Amino acid sequence: MRTRTLANRSRLGALLMLLTGAGVCIAGWSYRIGTLKEMGAGFMPAILGALLCLIGFALLVAEDKHVPPEKSHAGSVDVRGAICILLGVAAFAALGDSLGLVPASFASVFLSALGDRKNTVRDALSLAIAATVVGVCVFHYGLHLQLPLFSRG
Repeated sequence: MRTRTLANRSRLGALLMLLTGAGVCIAGWSYRIGTLKEMGAGFMPAILGALLCLIGFALLVAEDKHVPPEKSHAGSVDVRGAICILLGVAAFAALGDSLGLVPASFASVFLSALGDRKNTVRDALSLAIAATVVGVCVFHYGLHLQLPLFSRG
């Protein structure tokens, strides 16, 4: 009985992912899409929505080959992880405009990495530094994001 419940939850999650992706994709198309060279405001939402649709569809049609054991805490939520991830998102939103891309990215990844109980502070620092370097290369130099690296003033 428990296996059937998990399978139904899995299918429901996949269906919700598919529908969310479709909604995001449709919303993205309502903005200017642009081209690969000059992306419009709707380009990333449309692409990410389409990817969510594909993943949701793949999960929906995939067979349940791995069912967690009975002692698994599949229904429980890791409060520490959830709080750290939400703090990471809030940190990026709060620091991005005032301090710039580098401090916002670093703080966001560092706080989110602390949500994993297996990570040490050193691991979180290493991950934050690496992700910040990659983020600066991709978003500042590659995509020319209009967010300064550091504070403007």
